[in-house]
Amino acid sequence: MSFMKETVAQSMPVWDACLNSPFIRELKEGTLPQEKFRLYMIQDSIYLKHYARVYGKAIYHAASLRDIQVFYSMLSFLTESESAVRLRYLSDAGLTDDDIEDCPPLPENQNYIDFMMETASRGNINEILMAVLPCMLSYSYLFRALVSGSEPVSPVYSDFITDYADDGYHRACISWSQFADAKCAGLSQEEKSALQAIFRQGSLLELDFWNMAYRTTEKER
Repeated sequence: MSFMKETVAQSMPVWDACLNSPFIRELKEGTLPQEKFRLYMIQDSIYLKHYARVYGKAIYHAASLRDIQVFYSMLSFLTESESAVRLRYLSDAGLTDDDIEDCPPLPENQNYIDFMMETASRGNINEILMAVLPCMLSYSYLFRALVSGSEPVSPVYSDFITDYADDGYHRACISWSQFADAKCAGLSQEEKSALQAIFRQGSLLELDFWNMAYRTTEKER
C-alpha cells in the first residue's frame, strides 16, 4: 500500500463521520437550511484566503521547479475552479468577497487556519502537503460518495455537489496524491507517522468545519 493510500485509510473513519454529518446529509437531500449554507459559504471564503496563503508559503520554500509547478497547479485550482463555484453561490446570496473581507472566522474556522499557518511557518514541504491535502482529497471523496449513492441528489444544491464530484477534480486529486507519495518516498517510518498525524489532524478539523453551522448560535453569526 502506498504512503498516501495508507494515510487516507487511517483518516477514513473521520471522513465517514463527515459524510454522515447533518450538514452533508441535508446538502444531498436539499433540506439544508439556506442560512446554514450561507454561513458555510462565508466561512469557507475566509478559510480559502488563508488556504491560498499556505500555498504561497509552499511555493516560496519549494526547492525544485517540479515542486513549484505542482503547488502552483493546486493554487490555480483553488483560485480559478473552486472560486468560480464559491463566487456563484455568494452572488446568489447577494454577497461578494469584499462584503465578507472583514467578517471574523468562527472558532472552528480559526482553529483550522491556525493549524495550517503554523504548519506552513515551519517551511517543511511534506508537512505543508499533509496540512492542505485533507481538504482537497476529502471533498472529492465526500461528494463522489453523494452522487454514487442509491438515493438521488436533490437539485437544490446539486451544482455545488457535482462540481466537487467531477472526474477532472478526482484525477487532479490522484495526481496530487502521487506527488505526495514521491515526496515522501524514502522517509523513515517515524517521519511518515508524524506526517500522517498532521493529515489526520487536518481531517479532524474538516469534520469540525462541517459541524460548525450546527454549533453556531444566532448571536455568533
